[in-house]
Amino acid sequence: MRCIIVTGTDTGVGKTIVSAALAVRLRQRSVAVHIVKPVQTGLIAADDPHRGDLEALYTDVVTRGDAEIAGTLAGVPWSTGVSLRLPMAPAAAAAAVGVSLPTPRDHAEAILACGRDMADPAAVIVEGAGGLLVDFGDGFTLADIASALIEFDPAVRVEFVIVSRAGLGTLNHTALTCEALQARGLPVGGIVLGSWPTDPAPVAVDNRRRLGDSAPVLGAVPAGAGQLRPAAFRAAAGSWTSVA
Repeated sequence: MRCIIVTGTDTGVGKTIVSAALAVRLRQRSVAVHIVKPVQTGLIAADDPHRGDLEALYTDVVTRGDAEIAGTLAGVPWSTGVSLRLPMAPAAAAAAVGVSLPTPRDHAEAILACGRDMADPAAVIVEGAGGLLVDFGDGFTLADIASALIEFDPAVRVEFVIVSRAGLGTLNHTALTCEALQARGLPVGGIVLGSWPTDPAPVAVDNRRRLGDSAPVLGAVPAGAGQLRPAAFRAAAGSWTSVA
């Protein structure tokens, strides 16, 4: 089984839509896919009695989780581990309501369970929260979840896909993320630009070329792709990345 862990250089860079695009690409290659979000924050029920108050306080609460959005676009199974209402880093959102979060090994077991019943070849796409080193509880990060996956089942092929911005600042942020992964001995499969403009500025074009100094650039998702209807998304998304 393969486990593709999608992290980003920041929050809001396009991890969810990239996860969906990767799923479409793999499905076109007859790979069974399941999308997992270990911890979803900022998720409220549409009929939550406190919805109005939360939306007034926070601009980024949602009524559909990232895994649901990605899975629906790609037409693949999806699941969410823990859902929390406050749009904060997982550890902070959990602490605010007195909830204990799963350990890295707990997450690893849940992720691997998603792939057990799928026919080979199979891949689980794991979408992180924010950037690589966001606190998932007790100081552990998405990188620690990846390490737990490798330790729990060395036969699983684990790799990271980094979602980056196109604009100014992305070279440093992407290089830092790559360096953090390499320092932990975690494999970087490549970089995907999460929102590629229709008419990219010269700096974006140059950044796309220079990002290859950090890791292979696997492609770019067109800006606004998440607004496509699922059928249109699936028809187009397979060409956006070169994930094999």
